[in-house]
Amino acid sequence: MNVLRLIVPAVAALLLGCSPASEPDKASGPPDLSGVWMAFATENPDGGGNSPSYSDEGKARLDAFASQFRSIPETGAWCLGTGMPGVMMSLVTYPIQIVQTPKLIVMLAELEMQLRRVHLDGRGHDEDLLPSTAGHSVGTWEGDTLVIDTALLSEWQVRPWPRSDQAHISERVYLTKLGEVQARATGFIADSVRPPVNDDVLVVELTLTDPG
Repeated sequence: MNVLRLIVPAVAALLLGCSPASEPDKASGPPDLSGVWMAFATENPDGGGNSPSYSDEGKARLDAFASQFRSIPETGAWCLGTGMPGVMMSLVTYPIQIVQTPKLIVMLAELEMQLRRVHLDGRGHDEDLLPSTAGHSVGTWEGDTLVIDTALLSEWQVRPWPRSDQAHISERVYLTKLGEVQARATGFIADSVRPPVNDDVLVVELTLTDPG
């Protein structure tokens, strides 16, 4: 079985909101990730950029799909997002707002107005749901780290982030400080538009596995 794996251990986002994320309170529960976050950098763990790798079979499928069109389909031309994992790696000046409650986290991405819901109420994946670009996400807390499991992703056969209907994404999300991040900053940081309110950084370690 050919497996496509993408590992991006440092999708670091500068907090640009009006109020900082709250500090972890061991007595009251997990840290609050709420706020408005701007993409800072994305890197594969080997330092080789942020592109996925494809199996030979995967490359052939992508080439065959693209050969049907005079130009590569671009969903952004219709203000439609490609979904996961790209929504979490917005390297241009598009923020993501996170709204956190005890049982649900909602992520609102300005890029094509994409929406993610992460259920924290102990449910599993509902196989009766139709696949979607964002998939179905459930989360659990491991200390101060939010572990997200995403399945039920719809197929998308265009580079750089294609998916088959077998795609699966896992994420580990946690807060740190800018001085603790070694990832190289993207050239699209919007510091000149709105300076960060503090040095909080939200790290997303993302692994995408796709047998298709």
